[in-house]
Amino acid sequence: MRKLLIFLSVAAPIGFSVRATALELALTANPDKWRPVVYRDLQIPGPLDAPFTGIWADMIDQNNRRYTSVGDTRYAVGNAPAREAHFVVRGGDRIAMLSVLNIATACKIIATDAAANINVKMCPLRVAVWQGPQGTVRQARGCYLEPGAQPGNFTPDPSYAVSYASYDVAAKAINLGVILAHKAVEKCSQIVPLYEK
Repeated sequence: MRKLLIFLSVAAPIGFSVRATALELALTANPDKWRPVVYRDLQIPGPLDAPFTGIWADMIDQNNRRYTSVGDTRYAVGNAPAREAHFVVRGGDRIAMLSVLNIATACKIIATDAAANINVKMCPLRVAVWQGPQGTVRQARGCYLEPGAQPGNFTPDPSYAVSYASYDVAAKAINLGVILAHKAVEKCSQIVPLYEK
């Protein structure tokens, strides 16, 4: 059963100077089509990661400080482990991005498949909407599908485990879901409105 995601905070202006330039491409074709989310490793971010590191700057910094506070200095260059998954919708002069941040200090495992070494975590989720240079961001919690330690080229079998999203144009909402072991993870079936009602 799909659930409507309740946001933890009201929409507010994005408090950083990140422009959505890296996301500005052609309009999203068939936005209502289900597609896998896209993953980025933010441990050593590059120029194309600016929209993601921008909306998560506060939590990435907090995560870095927590590692340092316990004497873990392995990540003196770059960030402590931080990965994110996102879905972007482009329409006219608007860009909407839903992003889920996977960091050890803010996520909780809610499902596991030991045979495939895959976890599903409940993690911080943010939705950013840009119209021209102006933007807003809201936050809640969402699911992150995390494969365990595998070779660098490992990708989960999408028929077995996948995190996916689509955009409902009429409802102005992003639909989310996660499949693990060929079954939907119910806690991850979410409807995320872009705007407050």
